[in-house]
Amino acid sequence: MAEQKYVYTTHATEADPRKLDSIESVVNEHAREGWRFVDTLEKDGTTVGLVFEQER
Repeated sequence: MAEQKYVYTTHATEADPRKLDSIESVVNEHAREGWRFVDTLEKDGTTVGLVFEQER
């Protein structure tokens, strides 16, 4: 079995368009820690989370 190349983490978001600045700061904070934004988690068409990956 191959060794896992990436690890993943998620961050819950609020469905409030007025909080886009806070989402941007979350993405930037994760990027400074070496995480790369890769996808969103959605429920009923609303983004409820962000998915980040990092090489092991």
